[in-house]
Amino acid sequence: MNPEPLEDDTPSHELFSPEGVHLDLPVAGPAPRMFAYAIDFAVIVLLLVFLMIALFSALPIGAWFDRWFSAAFHQAARTANRGNPNNSSGSAAGLLIAIFLLAQFVVETGYFIFWEMVTNGRSPGKALIGLRVVCRNGSPINLRSSAVRNFMRIVDILPANYVVGLISIIVSASCERLGDHAAGTLVVRLDRPEAASELPVGADMNQVTLTRQQLARIGARELQLVRGTLRRVANLPEDRGAQLVAEVAETLRTRMELDALPSPDRIAFLRSVLTMAERYSRSASR
Repeated sequence: MNPEPLEDDTPSHELFSPEGVHLDLPVAGPAPRMFAYAIDFAVIVLLLVFLMIALFSALPIGAWFDRWFSAAFHQAARTANRGNPNNSSGSAAGLLIAIFLLAQFVVETGYFIFWEMVTNGRSPGKALIGLRVVCRNGSPINLRSSAVRNFMRIVDILPANYVVGLISIIVSASCERLGDHAAGTLVVRLDRPEAASELPVGADMNQVTLTRQQLARIGARELQLVRGTLRRVANLPEDRGAQLVAEVAETLRTRMELDALPSPDRIAFLRSVLTMAERYSRSASR
């Protein structure tokens, strides 16, 4: 089955929840990911400069590096005076660039792995832009997936400035760079839909009669599913909204072991179940 676009035609990733409900995760395109990375890169550069200054000031390697750099500089000056300015200066500059790039890769990889583990997939840049890294099944990212997707940056960054990664995002249906393909991850947008309207207490209650045993089978996950469905359905096309409501209503009917829906109006059924289940949950907790 091909992924269906969201109502605003933005790219999405199709999956089915543990309850068997069809969901579309809104994936982040190249632009928001580039903005998020620019923020993170600025933080990484500052962190890298701070770490290099701290390490070279506090550890013996700092004194050694200072002596080596001074010797290389003087050697380059002597070579330039002999009419061959490129040998030593080129070697010293190449080594410095290699050291900086290696340090950048190590710090950048550790930076993203740390934040993705601490915040469940949100680096500071992604948090500011409203993005999150998740597994393809919608579950939070784990350490293995985070390590794979971030070590693969060494490929995505080629030949420079993440050209390979950008091309992969553009041609991928779910906007995945090579690291995401290898790790089985996605970068999704954390859209903030309008809050659902308040449900009238007792609305449509005359259409549905449920026993306490049936309501006891409705847990927090099912209630969250119903709330999310009622929140989304008003913003979906009519046919897509009807399909979503039918799937959720059928899930609840199966969970409560009903032979048939007690109300032909599925939205009224969901509202009634939500109201009655919340009342039952509050009374059971007393």
